Amino acid sequence: MDGSNHSPSCTDMCASELSVYLDRNDATWTSQRRYMDRLADECDRIDGVDVVDTPGAADVIHFNSLNPLGRLVHGKESLSRHVADLSRIVRSDDTAVVVTEHGVEEFSDVEATMYLESNDAVRQFADRFKRGVERIFSRYVDAIIAISSMDREYLLDAGFDSQQVHFVPHGVDEAFLNSPTTSRDGDFVFHVSKCSPHKNPSAVIETAKRLSRRMVIAGDGWTEHHGEVLDSIETVEVLGYVSKERLIELYSSAAAFYFPSTYEPFGLPILEALACGTPVVASEHSAARDFDTEGVQLVDPLDIGRHVELLGRLLDDDTDRDRRSAASRAFAREMTWERTANLTISIYKTVEKNRYD
Repeated sequence: MDGSNHSPSCTDMCASELSVYLDRNDATWTSQRRYMDRLADECDRIDGVDVVDTPGAADVIHFNSLNPLGRLVHGKESLSRHVADLSRIVRSDDTAVVVTEHGVEEFSDVEATMYLESNDAVRQFADRFKRGVERIFSRYVDAIIAISSMDREYLLDAGFDSQQVHFVPHGVDEAFLNSPTTSRDGDFVFHVSKCSPHKNPSAVIETAKRLSRRMVIAGDGWTEHHGEVLDSIETVEVLGYVSKERLIELYSSAAAFYFPSTYEPFGLPILEALACGTPVVASEHSAARDFDTEGVQLVDPLDIGRHVELLGRLLDDDTDRDRRSAASRAFAREMTWERTANLTISIYKTVEKNRYD
């Protein structure tokens, strides 16, 4: 050795284990944290990848949002840790940075549907601010992961580099894939979500009225925001929050799953329903359009007549429902977290290699 300081070559790095720091600083109840936890679990099982506890020990830092100022007040476990991670990203030139963006409504044409109460001027200012922050932060980022092709298209339309933005979908938990095959009596439609404007509650309510068939709604907020009108519809049952075990039972016994969001960055319940063998009627403004299976029928989220037509057919046509149910399970078996992790690790290796080319 000549004693001189030098950065490791690509050959050095490719011959060694890849060290990855995953941003697991979001609160445990958030979808962002669940995503990183599942990714960490799968990375731990893959040879050649080491998940490390500090960004300083990593070859690749995987951050959980393109907007580093988001969720500071509500949703981060440690603000000081968040600031330290950001500082490392901004100040370091020798560590590759990957970001998963879990929703880009500020770059879409549907951002007005995301908020319970929204002053147009305030919302437009907030979205302009977020877009500005994200464009600046992206200068420090080697790769952006979009969780649907729709969100990738929004980012490309906004001017992000196509070589920088990658599409990697979520996986589905094994508990849903291993759900028992139950007899579907075809007597109800199921919907689950935390009630908010982009979940399109007006469509859920109007469809329930016109369909005049049993509909079961699970998830927080429905009674608080729409309890009176839902109580007036005799065919609707509102359950509120349900456990994972109960959720699987509901998916597995429903004739159809209904998910008409006006904007859905991914829509994990769609994939969970498919894994349980439940045919889905879902908005075209979601990751469902990436699901190449007869198990999913896409709809315009505002076309209530079409929603009623497709759900009614699934309720009444056993042959059609059974065919779509089989297709649902077959597709979902391919959508594992192991697949998601392998696709993500491929991005890690590419951006880390590019640092030394």
